[in-house]
Amino acid sequence: MRFWMRELFGWFLVLLGLFLFYWDLSLLLDERASKYLQAMAMLPIAIFVFRGGIQLLKVAVAARMCSFAQNEVKKQDVRRPVGSPAKDAIGHDW
Repeated sequence: MRFWMRELFGWFLVLLGLFLFYWDLSLLLDERASKYLQAMAMLPIAIFVFRGGIQLLKVAVAARMCSFAQNEVKKQDVRRPVGSPAKDAIGHDW
């Protein structure tokens, strides 16, 4: 469930960033009164929001894959060589 919250919030930020890009473009292409300064000020905000959403999506997918790999390792019944760490020393299930 914790992966889904990150992924949903990441998609929300991506869509918000795209909306901000659209709003920025509409400010630039407005024929009545072009608002170049407002568009220039809003562009970095849109970029950071969009990239933050993409980063959250990457983190959510990576966390899900690590959890899947850890569960697969726990399922395997493999004899450990002498001197190797115990099963619970590999990692914790958050």
